[in-house]
Amino acid sequence: MFAHPLKESSPHKSIIFYRDFQEYTGGHQKVADYFAHLKSTSDFNPAIVFASNSRWDKSNPWFPECQHQSHDYSPDNYDYAFLAGMDWQMYLSSSYSKNQPVINLIQHVRHADPTQPMHRYLSERAIRICVSPEVAAAISATGKVNGPVVTIANGIDIPALQPQLKQYDVFIFGPKNPHLAAELNTKFTQQGINVLCVSDWMPREKLLLMLASSRIAVMLPNPTEGFYLPALESMRYADITIVPDCVGNRSFCQNQKNCLIPEYNGPAVEAAVCEAMQFLQQPEQLNIFKRNCAATLEYHSLQRERTEFLALMAQVDELWLQR
Repeated sequence: MFAHPLKESSPHKSIIFYRDFQEYTGGHQKVADYFAHLKSTSDFNPAIVFASNSRWDKSNPWFPECQHQSHDYSPDNYDYAFLAGMDWQMYLSSSYSKNQPVINLIQHVRHADPTQPMHRYLSERAIRICVSPEVAAAISATGKVNGPVVTIANGIDIPALQPQLKQYDVFIFGPKNPHLAAELNTKFTQQGINVLCVSDWMPREKLLLMLASSRIAVMLPNPTEGFYLPALESMRYADITIVPDCVGNRSFCQNQKNCLIPEYNGPAVEAAVCEAMQFLQQPEQLNIFKRNCAATLEYHSLQRERTEFLALMAQVDELWLQR
């Protein structure tokens, strides 16, 4: 199934992916989603190569299907290459055709930051798919982007769960900001609030159950993100989501409509929790809030993302010729 798909051996267009998988991240998951989008159609034949020391267990989205592949990373044997993050490093050190269309998934605004290692690859020719309008604006503003830039807002597949008892007043998700998470946990506990604080990464299934068991979810992103998918998961399961601005969430996080967006500091987040608690006492307003969340989630579906991506791939050769 994953034999070396040489260009001349198949009527379908072949496309090569590369991953160095050390731990589960949202970035890896999104690349896996794009791989699955291509697998869903008979028009493309995607293949993937992993770094030799990649981790293989249930945390890897390609496990076990892609674990035992033997072909080397030779992009010039494929019609297209799909790159994300630092995959450019491997691609440019391998054999590839100068005329090979490259699809580059851009998942963070930090690609626009000259101090970041991935910034230098903006000058490499590629068709760039940005996961949010904020990411597209950030890289375009550099004036260094070589090739077309398109935006396909992230989609997400959120599984249905059995209704959970709302046993926590406040859930704090803080692996990306453990210091603030601990500070908030201490203050809320002192106030007699039933709080659950998580500062370490955990399996997604466990996270979703915790969200579903909470009235208010405080989601702490990095100061800047390309999108921040956990906010959508929280909108699905918690009654009220609190998430500070992190740039990449501006297009789908709407203050007072589907979440609360405080400034990113302790006092502001504390005030937002107090506001959320008052919100919970207003059933009519809370129902409007939840309907807004449902509309946000409906738009950010994995199917919509797939449809937009496959439409792009149908014209990838024409896009590649654009200057």
